Amino acid sequence: MSQNKKLWATLALLLTSAIWGSAFVSQKFAVDELSTSFILAARFTIAGAITAVATIKRWHFMDKGYLLGGLVTGGAMALGTGLQTVAMTFGTMPGKSAFLTAAYCVIVPFLAWIFMKERPKKNHVLSAAVCLLGIGLISLEGSLKITFGDAITLLCSIAFAGNIVSIAYFCRGRDPMLLTMLQISVAGVFGWLSVFITGGLPEHITLVAAGNVLYLAIFSTALCLCLQSIGLKYINATVATILLSLESVFGVIFSVLLYNERITMQMTAGFAVAFGAIFLSQMEALKISTKKAVENPEN
Repeated sequence: MSQNKKLWATLALLLTSAIWGSAFVSQKFAVDELSTSFILAARFTIAGAITAVATIKRWHFMDKGYLLGGLVTGGAMALGTGLQTVAMTFGTMPGKSAFLTAAYCVIVPFLAWIFMKERPKKNHVLSAAVCLLGIGLISLEGSLKITFGDAITLLCSIAFAGNIVSIAYFCRGRDPMLLTMLQISVAGVFGWLSVFITGGLPEHITLVAAGNVLYLAIFSTALCLCLQSIGLKYINATVATILLSLESVFGVIFSVLLYNERITMQMTAGFAVAFGAIFLSQMEALKISTKKAVENPEN
């Protein structure tokens, strides 16, 4: 594999993490004007239409396995995104949301143990303990109580971990882009069901609100999933996970610059500890990939 391909793949993943980081701010701006259910429905409907056009030549491969996979992964994606958006209506700031959501990187090995019988390693257990410390520093206030919005965000990280594990399960022997299109489309259906149940259809939409929803749909969802697929094709999955987890760092940067979020020293320490936990959770696999790279320098 040429170094140029690796370089472009790395840049693609870094761009993905940057866009995802900025999306936390767009989400926060959007919930100031629109209901969570409508944001969810509009975002995934638009992204679903884009990915449907991109995969239209592969539709004939769809069977019951694809449809079941789309239902499970799409349901988990809708739940995770919905909880994340709801949390922002309760005051959770974009930067804090980015790091609390990133806890999914640490949770994934334990869900894989439950559903896929893949026992977590020692570094996974240690990273979970370190992550809990980071979460405490980020979320616990003077009264040592976690806010309601932050608690919901932590639930969203569990849902996203479930989404990743279900994707890993249903992608076996299937086209990942076709499954991605189905999960986005299913998430959109769940979004519209939520709109009708909660009555979240807006009477009018400002250009600013529409712009934020379009940004979430086109860039944060459709474009980023394509960039992610490109990156994962040429970059080791473990290294890719670490690169993508930088969305939490970008989330804080964009939140400070665009939303004027105030970061305390305690939160900064929590961010550092949480990111350390993410890196630690990937450490063993990273060593293995590094060893292979040394043994096979032509790759």
